[in-house]
Amino acid sequence: MRWIRLVLVCLCAGAFFSANAAYPERTVRLIVPFAAGSGLDKLARVTGERLSRELGQSFVVENITGAGGNVGVDSVLRGPRDGHTLLFATMGTMVINPHLYKGQKRTPLTDFQVIGPIQSSTNVLAVRPDLPFNNLQQLIAYAKANPGKLTYGSSGIGSSSHLSAALLAQMAGIELTHVPYRGSSAAATDFMGGRLDFMMDGASQYVQLASTGKVRVLGTTSRRRFETMTQWQPLADAGLPGFDVTIWTAVMAPQGTPQAVVEALRRALTKIVAEPEFRTAIAPDEPMVMSVPAFEAFLQTENAKWERLVRESGATAE
Repeated sequence: MRWIRLVLVCLCAGAFFSANAAYPERTVRLIVPFAAGSGLDKLARVTGERLSRELGQSFVVENITGAGGNVGVDSVLRGPRDGHTLLFATMGTMVINPHLYKGQKRTPLTDFQVIGPIQSSTNVLAVRPDLPFNNLQQLIAYAKANPGKLTYGSSGIGSSSHLSAALLAQMAGIELTHVPYRGSSAAATDFMGGRLDFMMDGASQYVQLASTGKVRVLGTTSRRRFETMTQWQPLADAGLPGFDVTIWTAVMAPQGTPQAVVEALRRALTKIVAEPEFRTAIAPDEPMVMSVPAFEAFLQTENAKWERLVRESGATAE
């Protein structure tokens, strides 16, 4: 009987090894729920190239857009749960949209499991250089003296660019005028054309503009100071204690994905995020180095935070 048990143990171990060794069996689809050419799309392609190298199979980016990212999220949930269709998840798709889209039936934080965080970034408060303020406190004083006069653009209702400014208005006790666009490119074009007063949008597109004096950056929205942007202080240190909008991205798989597959992906992703070349490739954004349990706890905090802000801002989307 003892040798029979030994044979069974060996057979089970062999089967477990084979199951692990087989993944991925074919091309893996990385679903990006936003348009090609976006910052998220570029990040996904950088990550996909490295996952292909680590796991010996092609990881191909597929852009499925619509409804603020919800269409792409739904497409992953409808697909096979075998690790060959993964989601590039964002703050918007995971913890803002569930509160913004009132008819949404999915619950992303329970429908998906975390493979791992990848990247963190920050918005910046960028103003036209011809406006009469050089720091956050001067902007707040101007807004209080001119209620509703200052206009800001965003990539749409409920976007991080919209809610960053909504949080600024709430915490500073000022009135601002929101001008939503379909995407950040259109908003940035009008901002650079002088038709908007300021933007609170992704830092990467304003680094060069600020260095040439085309915009003036008054601070970053993330509470922590980014190593790649030490020239700008967090708004939390510039007069709004506690202000924090940190943009993040993670790879997620639908619940029900085999645990052996999840663990293989986690090992590969952890290695990639720790590589100096990856940090260089995504600059000025930075790798998000955090264990899965810590990131899952972070998601719960983020969900509660954005539920409250969406509710208090009155933002809704169909």
